Amino acid sequence: MKTVLILAALNNFISTAHAFTMNNSARLAFGQDEVIVNVAAGLCTQIGISDEELLSIVGKAVDNFWNKAPASRLKLRKGNLINVSGLYHSASICQAATNCTPNSALAVSSDILVTCNDNATNFPTNSILGITIPNNIAAGTIIGSLVMIGDNVGNQFATKNTNEKTSIIAHEIGHAIGLGHSPVADSLMYYATRDKRVALGRDDLDGLSYLYPKEQPFSGCGTIDLDSNQNPPQDWWGGLLIGLGIIGLFKSLKQKIKFYT
Repeated sequence: MKTVLILAALNNFISTAHAFTMNNSARLAFGQDEVIVNVAAGLCTQIGISDEELLSIVGKAVDNFWNKAPASRLKLRKGNLINVSGLYHSASICQAATNCTPNSALAVSSDILVTCNDNATNFPTNSILGITIPNNIAAGTIIGSLVMIGDNVGNQFATKNTNEKTSIIAHEIGHAIGLGHSPVADSLMYYATRDKRVALGRDDLDGLSYLYPKEQPFSGCGTIDLDSNQNPPQDWWGGLLIGLGIIGLFKSLKQKIKFYT
């Protein structure tokens, strides 16, 4: 009876361990394996760093976070400073506030664009550090995504140190590639900023590998034998050892878990 309770507890832990959400109901993602992250030139005036410094932070955000996911095929690359319309600094990201129909004037032609923006509709308070939306979508695929950093006077992004700014940009890039907020506090995609984020959490990794799974390498043909004599297969001893290992785990857990009747 106690073994059954242990199994139930383990099953409950496994089934509730993954809590990542998508940034969109269609579970959209980029179609290509490599996505470039560019920065709009000349549009950041209040965030306390130059365009070149922001581009450097983008490079750290992709390399220190998203490019360290072994189970994902996606690779993000630091791009360049590019010239874009001044609307990227002043216009609302949405045509309408309800359900946020993306503003077509700000559609990103490809990949990801990071810009600064001082529109009061986008940033009604200085506590909002950034907003992101995949705003160019075709045939169920993200073509381009827009990341906006608040550029109003007194914005809180400017008060953050370089490591904090890096994790904030990395968080917004997570939205740009299709991830939503995570309820798991140690995740980069947790809905609120947290100090000293230096790596992706398990929930981030699960979400990324779900949207951008790395294909299993082909290692040749496999076979399975039909044993009409019901003789033990060659890997019988391996199965026994695994079974003994599981029994040992149950015994260990039994000593640590208090059961109530």
